[in-house]
Amino acid sequence: MKNLHLLTLIFFALFFSCGKDKNRPESLGGKWELRHILGVQIKDAPSDFEKGNGNVIEFSANEYQRIENGTLVSKGTYAIVEESAEIDGTQYEHKIVFDDSDQKVFIKISGNQLLICLGPIASDGTTITYEKI
Repeated sequence: MKNLHLLTLIFFALFFSCGKDKNRPESLGGKWELRHILGVQIKDAPSDFEKGNGNVIEFSANEYQRIENGTLVSKGTYAIVEESAEIDGTQYEHKIVFDDSDQKVFIKISGNQLLICLGPIASDGTTITYEKI
């Protein structure tokens, strides 16, 4: 019986100690700077942004703050929820819920890029790409 308990403990230790996938929302923490906006509907609005542009979103364990041109424009709390969706050919597995919005926002982390999707482009949606800094 002791061996069974020991094997169970070893199994759980191995299962829960496996390294976290860097593309999962757990790696959301830190600062992200705006690089690209897809779906901009405003004439002559830029869609690509250079490094050092001052448009940053920063995430901690459950809080965020968004800075534009060095000025804090919003802050609050957020939660990550598992929900799958394919939007504009990209598969998303997680939704982010901001405390100050009821909009459905999907996120995907791929390497050092964060995609924040606010719906399909054909329905006036927008996908915003950030790069980890």
